[in-house]
Amino acid sequence: MKPLTTKLVTLGIVGLFFSFSGIIMCFFWPHVFYKILSNELPLTPRSRIFEIWKDTNEIPMNMEFYFFNWTNPEELKIPGKKPNFIEVGPYTFKEKIEKVNIVFHPENNTVSFDQRKFWYFDPEKSNGKLSDKIVHLNVVAVSAAHKVRYWSFFMQNSLSFMLDKLSGIHIVKTVDELLFTGYEDPLITMGQMAVDDGEEIPPYDRFGWFYLRNGSTMFDGHYNMATGEDNLNNLGVMKNWNYKDTTSYYKTPCNVVEGSAGEFWPPNRDAKEITIWTADLCRPVTYEYTGTVMHKGILGYQYAIGEKTLGNSTKRHYPHDQAKYFERTTTTEDFFDAKHSTTESNENIDDPDTINMGQCYCNGECSPMGVINITACRYGAPGFVSLPHFYKADPILREQVTGMKPNETKHSFYITLEPNTGVPLDVAARFQINILVQPSLSVALFRDVPKIYFPIFWFNLKSGTTENLAWSLRQLLIVPSAGLYGSVILAIVGAIIVIIIAVAIYVRKGPKKLILARRKVGAFNGKKSEAVYMDTTITDDEHDRSSPSLQLKIQTRNS
Repeated sequence: MKPLTTKLVTLGIVGLFFSFSGIIMCFFWPHVFYKILSNELPLTPRSRIFEIWKDTNEIPMNMEFYFFNWTNPEELKIPGKKPNFIEVGPYTFKEKIEKVNIVFHPENNTVSFDQRKFWYFDPEKSNGKLSDKIVHLNVVAVSAAHKVRYWSFFMQNSLSFMLDKLSGIHIVKTVDELLFTGYEDPLITMGQMAVDDGEEIPPYDRFGWFYLRNGSTMFDGHYNMATGEDNLNNLGVMKNWNYKDTTSYYKTPCNVVEGSAGEFWPPNRDAKEITIWTADLCRPVTYEYTGTVMHKGILGYQYAIGEKTLGNSTKRHYPHDQAKYFERTTTTEDFFDAKHSTTESNENIDDPDTINMGQCYCNGECSPMGVINITACRYGAPGFVSLPHFYKADPILREQVTGMKPNETKHSFYITLEPNTGVPLDVAARFQINILVQPSLSVALFRDVPKIYFPIFWFNLKSGTTENLAWSLRQLLIVPSAGLYGSVILAIVGAIIVIIIAVAIYVRKGPKKLILARRKVGAFNGKKSEAVYMDTTITDDEHDRSSPSLQLKIQTRNS
């Protein structure tokens, strides 16, 4: 084989190799990227994300508190008068979270830990001082009246007498007292002395919404979640809370510990809802898909709290082999037969495998759309959680008071996840704390009050990826596109090489018209002749003396 032909064949083989390699990489590159994620995303003591997860110092987190200052407390019992509120704040704190008591469990690919949170006041980002005075509902008195509503008439009258002597419907306290320092109240001491044996009591000697929580590990509970080492689909999934996979606050299936721990999600997200276990509510919370957004140049899926969490009609179907083990009642009602309080639709209500999850959390009396009952989770205090300014709530909640101005941009609770990796890009955690005030026949202080879900304050916790983390994530997200485009380019280059080589060989060995001119040496009319090869690809004129054909004839005759 000639050297030039050998080179052409070699180049052709290289082209074929490129083409086949590119085609194979197009099909297998997603598996390669998934393998990369399998090495990078699981939480282990050696993983890159471990230190970031263990301590949030690298991730800026700001907690903003907005209080509703009550301007007309003396008009509460006047018919036709509504409580009026003026929002004050924000009072901004830098929030830091540390994971402590971390124990990995290789036998079941989980990790256990406690959380310690710190809040540091940031006056530069605040609109007010911690010494600002707030006119506030007397939450301790309301909780005491709610607590004894099923007690004997004598006990309720005793409480009524003490409240008349010791308390009023409203109090005036500083922001610092209401949040972290707390304030003393004689009802707290007496309440600890009056509880029944075995009854859970608040571990407080003062009242403050975040009293004793700064730097403590007591309040978020003990977490146990999957690390994703065995299967990325399990990444960040809650397995146990306070050493159990169920809680004592609700009956099955509403007492199940489930959902994400709130920091990790499996990769390859879809447009379906996500669920997060929320320790402050002692239950999982559903976030519904709302669309795609761009954050720091990265496309993300956004999920927000909506009707499935705030409503009373969310139904969930369970396989029969699971549903048959469910207890037939919640705390005080049969949730299989309970009617929805705001709609007339009760489809599938007779299906024993379909549970009305919204009413499962009602704790005896379902609330209007938009408020979440956390009474069972907060020592029996009539606490209810909503979105700020009763956003997405039944209008009746806003009509009971004045000063509410719901706004989607300011008051939505959302989480944005990068869909390929499940990494959270942007989080705006916004909840409003409300206290249910209702009339009491036995407690004189609340005898003539209207039934109102009293807005107290709301908070806004903002967090998300930093510029450095976003840059790293963008580089990681380039990998699948770069691999795919590289595979396609490799296949195209290989195909081009093969085509060029094929054309070159065709041109080199293609059809050429050859003529064999023989010059015979021997007797042909007594003349010598010999064979001569002439190229006849160029046409000529036989009458032209310079024509090769004419020259051949002359040469033959002379021979």
